[in-house]
Amino acid sequence: MPEIWTLAGMQVRCRTKVVATALLLLLTVGTFVLHFTKVSSRSKYAMIYKYVPSRWQGTKKSQLNYDYPWKGAGLQHIPYVWKDAVARRVLTDGNCSCPEENLFISIPLYHSASSHYLGNDFASGPDELREVMDQRNQEKERLEQRAPPRPPILFANGKSPLSYPTQGLRVQPMGSLVIPGLRLEELAEHKEIVDIQLHAQLGVLTTLADIPSVTVEGEGTKHLTISSGSLDHLNRQLQFLVYTNTDFNPDTVDYADIRYAYFQGTIPIRIQHKRLLQIFDFSEDDIATKVTIVTKTFLRYNMLRQLIASVRKFYPTINIIIADDSEHPEKVQGENIEHYIMPFKKGWFAGRNLAVSQVTTPYFLWVDDDFIFTQDTRIELLLQVAKNTNLDVISGVVRDDLGLARKFTQKIRIEEGDDLGDCLFRSKGYYHAVEGFPDCVVADIVVNFFLADTTKVQSVRFDPRLTRVGHTEFFMDGLGKLRVASCSHVTIDHASKIWPPSVWQNKMYKKFREPVNTESNDKFWFYKYNLKCIHYT
Repeated sequence: MPEIWTLAGMQVRCRTKVVATALLLLLTVGTFVLHFTKVSSRSKYAMIYKYVPSRWQGTKKSQLNYDYPWKGAGLQHIPYVWKDAVARRVLTDGNCSCPEENLFISIPLYHSASSHYLGNDFASGPDELREVMDQRNQEKERLEQRAPPRPPILFANGKSPLSYPTQGLRVQPMGSLVIPGLRLEELAEHKEIVDIQLHAQLGVLTTLADIPSVTVEGEGTKHLTISSGSLDHLNRQLQFLVYTNTDFNPDTVDYADIRYAYFQGTIPIRIQHKRLLQIFDFSEDDIATKVTIVTKTFLRYNMLRQLIASVRKFYPTINIIIADDSEHPEKVQGENIEHYIMPFKKGWFAGRNLAVSQVTTPYFLWVDDDFIFTQDTRIELLLQVAKNTNLDVISGVVRDDLGLARKFTQKIRIEEGDDLGDCLFRSKGYYHAVEGFPDCVVADIVVNFFLADTTKVQSVRFDPRLTRVGHTEFFMDGLGKLRVASCSHVTIDHASKIWPPSVWQNKMYKKFREPVNTESNDKFWFYKYNLKCIHYT
């Protein structure tokens, strides 16, 4: 018997080795196939690149340009030790690129870093690429011309005797303001007659009062000269200086110059309408007057009714808005339910736009139609975060079939590129915790379950051109406009994906919901966001 068991054990070990060797060989072959597939993809992109006119092509990666402030100022005799690590992070040549991952180190079921060049979709038609780039560059130039000019860099002379405001002045279009903080300090080489010159570009200068022993020339014009034999009298006159905007151009800045002898300063005056508040009326003890639940549905009425039932279990009076672009809409009835029917297949983001446009409460809670409220789906906790911070979008966490909470936070970084476009770097993680709320972290992209400021989101909106797939695009449109966070102490369940209640409905949903390869958003990103590549980490 022992010999038989020994022989059997040897056979099992032998078979195990064979299976392990086969799996390793299969994994190796798969890695090589993946490598050459991606190399082929990049080669295809390189072929596209040669069709791009030379005037569009960015130059190859050049040496770092060190011609910056340390090159001048007459201090070249002082040595310095260069920091390459910092230089690589700070100094760019305006021609970004997405790094290539090491394709030979690949771990199955693990999401490694990867780069994707959006121009690959144009590989079959270089003429289309040229046409799209021409149109995109023309539109980009037009938008840049319409946008307010980039603020110039302002410098202050450390030896200047002039005191003047450098930030914070605001005047309404065609309005007036008194410029505070103007003063001239006494110099050793004090002249008998001291004069100060001021010059505005988008308005005129005058004085609110006259001071004895002070001469003012050019009142009511763009150029004003104030002179006096007394420094105190001159400074007293400066306290009454008035600027009036005469060039109606809201949301711009007038850079007024102030000069004395060889000293010069710049006073930025923002020309801007007073922003009107948009205040919602609500009752402090009634959450239904503060929050509306919003969703978009397509075909999955069984899921939708399950969602509504779960909401009513915890929030019986809260209003629910539904946007529906199903081919054969079913009636969804009940108190405090608004069901809006759209044209068939109108689209994912179009539906979100419609639903959010009907919200009349200061906040709305976005949920997918296959979510389920639980005792841990506490809207009040998200409201508490919103009321005590300046956050605009606050997500919770979605739990899967196994009850595991899927935390989803990502960061976005944009690097400037050449005429082919910029580079987007998208990474997992967050920036920092929210002060006072340790369960919440600040990020750029969060999961599709969030409480949002109605007015702020309506100002960003959802791009209706995204008909089937869209999520990141909303947060990209809101980048720099919306403050986003994720909180782990508020959760919602996701309906089971293991046992769908209707196989037919699930197949129909997937047919319309999931895009085919030819319907990639790559061209959309390439054109709208002026991007040439995306790097994921």
